[in-house]
Amino acid sequence: MENHKNETVAATPNPPEEKTFFGIIIHSFFVIPFLIAMSAVILFAAMHWLTREQLTAYDYLEQVKVGGLTKRWQAAFELSKILANPKLIPSEKRFSDELSSAFENAKSDDARVRQYLALAMAKTANPEFLTPLVNGLSTAKDDTQRTLIYALGMLRDKRAIPTLLQYLDNTDGRVRSMTVVALGTIGDSSITPALRKMLQDDEPNVQWGAAISLASFGDGSGKNILKELLNRNYLSQYKEVDPQEQTQIVLQAITASSKLNDPELNEKIRELTTTDPSMNVRSEGFAVLKK
Repeated sequence: MENHKNETVAATPNPPEEKTFFGIIIHSFFVIPFLIAMSAVILFAAMHWLTREQLTAYDYLEQVKVGGLTKRWQAAFELSKILANPKLIPSEKRFSDELSSAFENAKSDDARVRQYLALAMAKTANPEFLTPLVNGLSTAKDDTQRTLIYALGMLRDKRAIPTLLQYLDNTDGRVRSMTVVALGTIGDSSITPALRKMLQDDEPNVQWGAAISLASFGDGSGKNILKELLNRNYLSQYKEVDPQEQTQIVLQAITASSKLNDPELNEKIRELTTTDPSMNVRSEGFAVLKK
């Protein structure tokens, strides 16, 4: 009897769904407006994204000048990003003048504004920015000081060398480390004696930077240090260097070692192509050995 009842229920067709007055009200006054509102939000977000993508270097520079506290450093950051593309760097002198002025006026601003503006200047490779960067470095402190040193290296203007050499005697090991990297980026052989001296620095980071910088223009004075940098067991002794940072150091050591074409260093690189846990390291090692 129970089975027959179930079969009857299953065989009974569903009654046609009637659109009640209440259902029509719900659909017309809640669902449709909700969909319209969501469409408007999506459209607004898309337009905002498209508009943001179209902002020029001048637009971001204007935001640095007149924006709110948070807006200024964010605009400086965005400016430093887009100037990494040479096609987006304005060629007018007006731009270099306005960027220099904004950098000068940011002395008392959030430190990040000046830091990102310095990086923006460096990415243009415009020699006109040497003077404001050097002048700014004379009074800069902490992170801003190190950023300006890095920016002077990125600018690759040999006229910055005398200024940078002064910071090799700085009491802060982080400043000395950034300075050897900056000097190596400029890559002038006249700094070889100064960098060789830094191979004996008390700070390992300074030694590493000096060895890599020397190798970048064919000087193998830091060969023994490079051999250590190609060894993760050595890097693991430094607990503050995490695995990702280890990978970056090894990659830099591989690139630097490739300039020397030394048999011992090449053998170390060859070992990394089969034993290193990072596929990026293995790939870079293979690429270097094929040259």
